[in-house]
Amino acid sequence: MNLGKRMFAVVMGLTLLAFPRQVTAELGKHGIYSGQIGFVTVSSDVMKLSEDHTFIVGKYSGTSINSAGSGFLHNVAWVCSGTTEILKEQSRGIGYCTVTDQDGDKISGKWTCVDGSCDQYFNTGGTGKYHGLKSHNKFDLVFIGTTGHFVSEFRYGEYVISE
Repeated sequence: MNLGKRMFAVVMGLTLLAFPRQVTAELGKHGIYSGQIGFVTVSSDVMKLSEDHTFIVGKYSGTSINSAGSGFLHNVAWVCSGTTEILKEQSRGIGYCTVTDQDGDKISGKWTCVDGSCDQYFNTGGTGKYHGLKSHNKFDLVFIGTTGHFVSEFRYGEYVISE
């Protein structure tokens, strides 16, 4: 093996060893965040109760990126479930999500939506670096026709990890 190939192998090895520590180090004890989640509908049950009353139970999965390109909720996997009730022109939704990062650490939280005003709270459990984490953000949903795909744009996010 020539010197150039050896140097390349050493640099790549050091880079890969340092990467997980860098991801963990990016998450401070408190911070702000925003970003996007690309979701797909895994399953849904739509009940048409009357002409102007619909009830939906669904399960969704996706991945998110942080607007900063790193940090909290960047490159993580989401699994969410929830219910939505639409009565006349008003809607209410509630559900829960579990998020898993590249290190296998997880956080769980609750989401609520009332007539388009949506909030996400992570405060129901966390493992590893997320132990003691509490967070809140607002979000908007953008549906892509009737494909079952949608984007959640989260904003005004803030988190704190208690010691």
